[in-house]
Amino acid sequence: MRKILLCVSISILAILQINCSENSKSSETVAQIDSYYMSVNDFKEDIKSLSLYRPRSIKTYAGRLNALNDVIEKEVLLREAQSLNLDKDERFRKKIESYWKQTLLIMLIEKKAKEISDQVFIYDNEIQAYYKVLKEKNPDVEILAEVKPEIKRIIRCEKETAMMRGWIEELKDKSYIKINEEVLKQINLE
Repeated sequence: MRKILLCVSISILAILQINCSENSKSSETVAQIDSYYMSVNDFKEDIKSLSLYRPRSIKTYAGRLNALNDVIEKEVLLREAQSLNLDKDERFRKKIESYWKQTLLIMLIEKKAKEISDQVFIYDNEIQAYYKVLKEKNPDVEILAEVKPEIKRIIRCEKETAMMRGWIEELKDKSYIKINEEVLKQINLE
């Protein structure tokens, strides 16, 4: 299953690369590297991914030329890695799979966090109850009006965390999970 997933992912990346090259030919080309025509849009996307450049530094021709040279170097190095078949190496595939999983998890968590955040409401009686407990523990706590935004943030965070944990537990409950404790006990992670 993992190999199929990796093959599909690599195929998609290859198709995207081909499409980028074909799309680039039809738009304004800022540079050509072998058979690859880098469009203005490709260049802009590459600059975003480099994240070394601030918007001010690329407003000048010299800044754009410097950024373009960095993008060209990256492209040349990628082409060399492909010519050495490093993109077919098992370590590469595992890293792609790991990156794919991490990205997918991040996207799922962000989506669910937004959904949960939209469902969370903080009521004045909750804020007052939290403040009362806080005041009992520390009589020097400022007046409610001054700490109310922070208390509201803390309560929101607690509610969102509890809802996220509940959602994850619900997903686990719906799944068939079997742990082989004998094997787990024997695993040496040193």
